[in-house]
Amino acid sequence: MPEDEFYEEALPFLLAAVATLVILLVTLLMLALFVLQLVSGPLGSRPAPNWFYLVMFIFMAAITYLVANFMTLVIRINGQSVTVAYGLIKKTILWGDIEEGFLDSSSPLGYGGWGARLARVGGRWRLAFNVIGAPGVVLRLRKGWAREFMFSTRNPEQVLAIITRQIGAGG
Repeated sequence: MPEDEFYEEALPFLLAAVATLVILLVTLLMLALFVLQLVSGPLGSRPAPNWFYLVMFIFMAAITYLVANFMTLVIRINGQSVTVAYGLIKKTILWGDIEEGFLDSSSPLGYGGWGARLARVGGRWRLAFNVIGAPGVVLRLRKGWAREFMFSTRNPEQVLAIITRQIGAGG
């Protein structure tokens, strides 16, 4: 594959987007309760201390950030590697580390659902980055603790053609 030729795809993960929205609403509620209690005095007959609302706000903001990390699955393929990322969680595989690629025939439930998952499939550890409604491609790896890596893509045939051409050319 020429250096400037690449494949890129971004898949939205709607379940993570909905979860982020719900958690964000709870986060904003904690902030509102904190500010309201500071401004108007204790809330209710047995009020929680001010620090409780502040700690809950900070905790929920951190959870919101972590869940928001999974809103988009990004795939980048270039002359050196295949990179798949959920926000800060990223896996880069060099061409020389890939033995083969094939379509994933496993059910997402076999991985325990959608998102970033680790499961045993056919006696091998498989790391999966998947989203609802998109088929998967599996890369069998030459080394590493998880010898297979699966990721969702809207274009599995195109991705497999690139992978097959690249590993056939010797990486």
